[in-house]
Amino acid sequence: MNDLANQKKTKDDRKVFLDKQILDEILSTPTKLILFGGKGGVGKTTCAAATALHLAMSGSNILVVSSDPAPSLSDIFEQNIGPNLTKIFDNLHAIEIDPQHFIDEFRHHYGDVLFEVMSSIIPIERGDVDIIPDEVAPGFDDLLAMEYLISNMTEGYDTIIWDTAPTGHTLRFLHLPVSIRRYAEGGMKLHLRMSKSLNTIKTWFDKDTSRDVIMETLKNIEESAIVIKQILSDKNHTQFVPVVIPEGLALSQTERLIRSLDEHDVSIRQMIINAVVPDENCRFCISRRKMQQKYIDEFHRKFDERMRIIEMPLFPEEIRGLDALSRYAGMLCGGEVSE
Repeated sequence: MNDLANQKKTKDDRKVFLDKQILDEILSTPTKLILFGGKGGVGKTTCAAATALHLAMSGSNILVVSSDPAPSLSDIFEQNIGPNLTKIFDNLHAIEIDPQHFIDEFRHHYGDVLFEVMSSIIPIERGDVDIIPDEVAPGFDDLLAMEYLISNMTEGYDTIIWDTAPTGHTLRFLHLPVSIRRYAEGGMKLHLRMSKSLNTIKTWFDKDTSRDVIMETLKNIEESAIVIKQILSDKNHTQFVPVVIPEGLALSQTERLIRSLDEHDVSIRQMIINAVVPDENCRFCISRRKMQQKYIDEFHRKFDERMRIIEMPLFPEEIRGLDALSRYAGMLCGGEVSE
């Protein structure tokens, strides 16, 4: 495979919004999307990075992406990653995406036309457009970040591993395609009611009325939200792997997460119980393991029938660097987190 970092689309030639054509391309590609999620501090980034490394070392072309507001892929791989596509080795690439970048990209593509339309109606300064869309439509930055990630499913990767934000943020992004679509639909209805008056005002100011930029943009947003919803709920391409620790709070949060994933038809085929204290002959280990065991048993009781559960031990050292990550991956994927 050619160096994918050199194939990355530039800001100017990549579509901001997904459309039906992109959906057809994605559904016809064998690329898989695996999302790892859970509450902060449970080791989901470690699990995501280890799975990515294992699949890459097995010969697959892998992209691992973090959308966590406090990303740690750079720490785990011991390599500066950041917002640019970074080569870990030949067939493994990584990126820590910054949602604000996609707001800036939206403004790059649509700022001028939105300013032209709005300034023909009300007296505004060019900088006033900068509040659009993050103040007008909260969550828009996450939607655009999701679009970027999903658009990479047409870039020739075998699997894209997505290290998602902590549980609360993940629950919000699951609802985003639906809420943003409703926002677009409502905007289109309101705009249709006002369009005749708007065109009359634009004519007074000698503005072009042949192209309805606002309606076009709202339609693009709506179609993009539909595409994202279909990809996330497509069981042939997408699965979500909850990463948990054996504690009471993690159990209740995981139940809430799984209910939301079920509501949005996102496939869950496996779960990772991380940081299980080894069954060692020391007072602390025995006490800690006894406390954990009741929650481990509860996870199995609730979810064994519908998904495979992998138990990972608590390691005595940090999992950082390719050697440590490879050892972790050997244990994790010996139980196999499958594509």
